Amino acid sequence: MQELETISQDSKNETILVDLDKIEKLVNKVADLVITNSMMTQKIDNLQNEEDKKGLQDTTTIFERHIKELQDYAMELRMINMASIYEPFEKLIQAASIKYKKKVQIQTRGETTKIDKSMIEMLAKPLNSILANAVEHGIEIPEIRTSKGKNEMGRVNVSAEQINGQIVITFTDDGKGIDIERLEEKALEKGVISQEEINHMSEDDKANLMLHDKTMLNIKNSIDLLNGSIVIETQKDVGTSVVIYIPLTLSILDGLNIRVGEQHFILPTTSIVESLQPTTEIIKAVGDGSSELLMLRDDFIPIIRLCEYLNIKSDYEQLIDGMLIVVKSGKEKVALFLDEFLHQQQIVVKPIDKNFKNVAGITGATVRGDGSIGLIIDVKSIIDDKKDIFEKVDL
Repeated sequence: MQELETISQDSKNETILVDLDKIEKLVNKVADLVITNSMMTQKIDNLQNEEDKKGLQDTTTIFERHIKELQDYAMELRMINMASIYEPFEKLIQAASIKYKKKVQIQTRGETTKIDKSMIEMLAKPLNSILANAVEHGIEIPEIRTSKGKNEMGRVNVSAEQINGQIVITFTDDGKGIDIERLEEKALEKGVISQEEINHMSEDDKANLMLHDKTMLNIKNSIDLLNGSIVIETQKDVGTSVVIYIPLTLSILDGLNIRVGEQHFILPTTSIVESLQPTTEIIKAVGDGSSELLMLRDDFIPIIRLCEYLNIKSDYEQLIDGMLIVVKSGKEKVALFLDEFLHQQQIVVKPIDKNFKNVAGITGATVRGDGSIGLIIDVKSIIDDKKDIFEKVDL
């Protein structure tokens, strides 16, 4: 039998215990309602009688609002405080401090930030590994710290917050920082990168070579399974930050329908920063002319033509004829070029790797209102695949 979850009823100040399996069944039924509502909406849109259509559309709008509220309530039952993840951190720090003969304090923030219960087991091991790494490799021994003018007591800060539909978990230590030169040497030895590529990388990009280390690679793989991302920043003798971005939930989300040629896809709205009609003034060709950038206010954002990435024939060759949607994964942004963006809707995410092989740029699927399958764009994998090209371009 699965662990029981405590649910608080604030109005009566009562507590009940509910089997997690029952909560999962409730969430799944809400997902079925989302799909059914999408099907009804599709059938209503196909009606010929405009008067009947208008009346039914008003009713389904109310129904959709009730489903959204029910979804929020159901998901809230499955959410728990980050405090439950923080609970073992103190003992872990104490044990690691004794083992490596160091003095380390931990400070946590964001204990009341909510996270999906289904993610806890997958997150526990990588988060503990990041914490242990900070003590073992980041924080110096007391004698070295005092010789640098630091307090002999090292500090590790952990925080969690919700930002734009994501949980952002940050680990920051005040240790020695990452040895970038040694990191470059190991990356070159393993053949994961070339010297030319290193020459075009920023210090932060070089710090992220740490993700090729065996321990960090295992952590990255665990976060990838949650459709999340990791960003590492470091400064010599100041310390290192490891930031994890993961979606709030993996089951139901809001999506924007987009069109590329004759194909329709779904883009998670949590990834969207803004959309715009491009003009020649804000588009710049770089390198040999095959790479394009969007100059948006103070940002230079790489442009990815979805038609080329997904190998689909587009309606438009010129960027100014189509649309650009700026999307984000972690701290990285790209502008996706597509033919048209359509309506927004709630979608139920279904994995596709159980029945099909993994598809580049696709993170899952959903059932559309007409019963067809809609593919969900994987913003993170597109950014990961393409950002290296632009790192080599001198702007």
